[in-house]
Amino acid sequence: MLDRASNVDLLEQMEAEKYAAQLAILISSFELTGEPVEVNFRELVPMHSGIDRATHLVHPYPAKLLPNIPLFFLNSGLAKRGSTVMDPFCGTGTVLLESLLSEKNCVGADANPLARLIARTKTTAISTKRLAANYSRILSRVSGTPPIEFSPVVNVDHWFSRGTKVALAKLLGSIRKTRDAEIREFFEMCFSSAARRLSNADPRLSVPVRLKTPLQKKPIQSAVKRVAVVFDKIVQTNIARLDKLSVVGPSSCLAIFNDARTICSDMNAQELTPVDLIITSPPYVGAQKYIRASSLSIGWLGLAPDAKLRPLERLNIGREHYPTSEYSKICETIVPEAGPMLDAIRKEDPLRAHIASNYLVEMDVALRSACAALKEGGHLVLVVGDNSIRGRAFKTTLYLRLLVERIGLKLRLELLDDIRSRGLMTKRNKTAGMIGREHIFLFQKTDCNDQRRTR
Repeated sequence: MLDRASNVDLLEQMEAEKYAAQLAILISSFELTGEPVEVNFRELVPMHSGIDRATHLVHPYPAKLLPNIPLFFLNSGLAKRGSTVMDPFCGTGTVLLESLLSEKNCVGADANPLARLIARTKTTAISTKRLAANYSRILSRVSGTPPIEFSPVVNVDHWFSRGTKVALAKLLGSIRKTRDAEIREFFEMCFSSAARRLSNADPRLSVPVRLKTPLQKKPIQSAVKRVAVVFDKIVQTNIARLDKLSVVGPSSCLAIFNDARTICSDMNAQELTPVDLIITSPPYVGAQKYIRASSLSIGWLGLAPDAKLRPLERLNIGREHYPTSEYSKICETIVPEAGPMLDAIRKEDPLRAHIASNYLVEMDVALRSACAALKEGGHLVLVVGDNSIRGRAFKTTLYLRLLVERIGLKLRLELLDDIRSRGLMTKRNKTAGMIGREHIFLFQKTDCNDQRRTR
């Protein structure tokens, strides 16, 4: 008779065989017609996008990748147990966590320091006893701990009542006395989630927008109690979630870097082995306002250099802010196929044209760096959608596909899936359009020599 562990392994093997067979059918269909294959990943991998699976929901964050997508490719035979998976635009670590759950090591990168903090926390197993013991110490010393004030990246008084601000500052001061870095980051992440919930920002929107009817001002004593209740609920829920990581095998999150454009050299510096599989959803032109969306947490945790958001925003590919001296110069596009469209946009809006042109330049650098870290025979899964600029179609899917193929990878499969409310801030700018469908590309690295080609 099989024991429980053997039964689990058997079920996992059956699931993997099912996904591998489905992937083979999809590839055959694409090879036969050369046309994108329409799929529904919610049906292909029956799992709700908002499911409280392991540590996925430890902290809210905009535009998370649907976990069904990485789960499918991670378990379809593209990477074995113990191999390494990369997401160079990892956000808060959806791909990284699913890699660990499928017993694979992972490497990530993201320009947002809050995203990296959340990703590290949700992929680091810590015993519930250690967390509980440290939590008791944090609570016991709050009243006697000097406060840590909000870093003035935005006007704190616009977003928090006086009582809430005082209570949060004292709580953060107590958290910062925790010596163990992993445990301290766990409680900082919980604090970040609580701070946003306790603010006057509309909870329905990703980028902070002040509620028309802000939370009523209450005595400081009442605010202290409210902060304690909200923080305690988040901590207890997240400790229970983190306990689910204890079932993960020997796989681990090897590193989370801060720039997709240098991820290969960063991996080499740490002597990390090449990766077997890359799964990523890169940013779009006129990138999601991730830094602005994180500004309240960034302010409390002091994550912005010189207490300014703009330096962090400049690190994001697809960003919208450029000085006039930079975008007034005509920039040749790295993708000739995009040239006519960019020329037309430039006549109306030089800034938007520069944003799009520079996006392709920086994506080329990032994709080359990621693919250079990929093993021969390894695969890249690229999840991306089209949008528009100034009413003109910006074919992100075509342009990124061309960039990857010019690096030397071979397209094996193209899928189409409708976006059904993934917390995606699709309407980023009045000049940007809505993103309705996602293309999921599967590439394979087949010729090392192609990696050394010059443009």
